[in-house]
Parts: sequence; C-alpha cells; structure tokens
Amino acid sequence: MIIDCHCDTVLQAYLTNRLITERSSSGHLDLPRLQESGVKIQFFALFPGISSSISPLKQILILGDFFWEQYKNNTEKIKLISSSSDLGEVMETNKLGALLTVEGGEVLEGELRILRILYRLGVRSLCLTWNNRNEIADGVAERDARGLTDFGREVVKEMNKLGMIIDLSHIAEKGFWEVLELSDVPVIASHSNSRAIWDHPRNLTDEQIKGIAQKNGLIGLNFVSEFIGAPAAGMKKLLEHIDHILELVGDDYLAFGSDFDGTDNLLSGISDVTIYPKIIAELEKRNYKKSTIQKLCWGNCLRILQQIL
Repeated sequence: MIIDCHCDTVLQAYLTNRLITERSSSGHLDLPRLQESGVKIQFFALFPGISSSISPLKQILILGDFFWEQYKNNTEKIKLISSSSDLGEVMETNKLGALLTVEGGEVLEGELRILRILYRLGVRSLCLTWNNRNEIADGVAERDARGLTDFGREVVKEMNKLGMIIDLSHIAEKGFWEVLELSDVPVIASHSNSRAIWDHPRNLTDEQIKGIAQKNGLIGLNFVSEFIGAPAAGMKKLLEHIDHILELVGDDYLAFGSDFDGTDNLLSGISDVTIYPKIIAELEKRNYKKSTIQKLCWGNCLRILQQIL
C-alpha cells in the first residue's frame, strides 16, 4: 500500500483533455494505474499552470471543477478525503482515497475568506508558496527572501484551526522556520528531498529535515531528476536520499511525494506510477525492516492525516 503526497495530474489532465479516471498512455498516473501500483491515497494538487493571463484563483476554481466533475461520476471507485471518517472509509474499502491540495498561496489573494471557501470545496492542504513571492511568504527562488507576512501568520493559524495540512515545499528558509515555530500541529514538505545529497534550492537542509522531525511532521520524496541528482541519476541516487534521511532522523518522518505529472524529467528508470512495486523491491533488497518500509510507504502519512484532519 502506498500514500503519495503530491502529483500535478489534475492540471496535466486538464491541459491534455484526458480523464484521470480512465487509463491513458499520456501522463504519469490515472485511476487504473494507481490501483495496479498499490496506491491507496493520492494527494491531487491544484496548481495554477493553465495560463499566466488567468488569475491563479480563477485557475484553481477551474481545475477544482474539473476534478469534481470526474469525481462525482466515479464515487464508487474514488473517495474524496475531507474528514477522519472519510479516511476511515477509504482504509476499510477498495476505494482510492483522493486528498485535494492547492499549490501556491497566491490563490488566496491576501484574503483569509478564500482559504475557508477552498476548505468548503474539499481542499485539505495548502503549499504556502510556489517558488516566488506571494502574500503569505517568499519561495525559494526569491533573493534575500523574507519570512511570513502578517497575512501569512493568519493563514498558518487558520489552517491549524480548520484542520488543514501546511505544506512547506517551495518556501524559502526564513518562512520555513517561522511556520515551524508558529504551527500548533505537524507540517509536511510534500515533495522535497535532501540538499546534503543533492545541492538544489528546492531540497531541504539537514537542519530543516531535523526541524520537521522535531515537529513530528513529514517529508515526501520527489522523483524529479533535478532534485535527486545529475540528469541521468537513477534509482541508486533516490535510495541515497532515503538512506540519508533515515540515518539523520529515523524512519518516522519519510514518505513519497512523487511530483508525477509535474515534470517531463523524472528520474531515469521511472516512467510513471507503476514504478512503486520496483521501489519497494529495492528497499527490500537493502534489508530495510518491514516496519520501516511500511512507514515510508503509508504509515507515516496516515499518522499525519489522522492527526490533522
């Protein structure tokens, strides 16, 4: 069983006019491939990548409707997770659990009411920034990056109150540490890797990894080659990230956050979601304990969902 903390499939499917619920030769995942690969819960990000001429909020609403349109016609196969009872239903049935997220706090347009509206539409996680500055904080691409704004602090507190998962992938370090200090509950970095293994601004330093662990949070491993290692880096390099994080903080804080459909440059050897059984086989070859593999595949993320929802 797998829980994957991040994909951009809603946007990719919208742009290519395909259905997430039907098998496709396009993209990295769909419902049949998820089921075949043992994925039980998939986080589906709404990312405003339709057009720069359309406001981020309008894009998110379009993508959200696109998702709901398919969901309402497939409720016998998919369950949207918006509460702990939904989570329980998913774990007790054969349905795929879908957790709806938003990537980039610019969609809030500096208005807390929009966060609450998104919550009512089923969104249960917000990645506070993408790479750039918004009304909440700065992303990793900003030079001399600032931390949380006053509005950003309001967002963190409101997300705690609502029971939404705070996602720190993409945020600059100053904001990262301020969120850890301010949040009353664990946080996640849904699709980030180790900077000690590969020095990229999107990856987490050892101190950030330790900070998430001390917060009892979660790090989702990203499968994009530029965050793993050299362009031709293969599975061995992904395993180095896993090894390092496990050695650094133990096995209670690591998960998968593939970033499927968010890139054309997956790690060499990974073509789509059907790779998961092979990844598990590689972990078994490295003689990881069965309990460690279970935590990495689903246990750690399930703990976060049970605690925050």
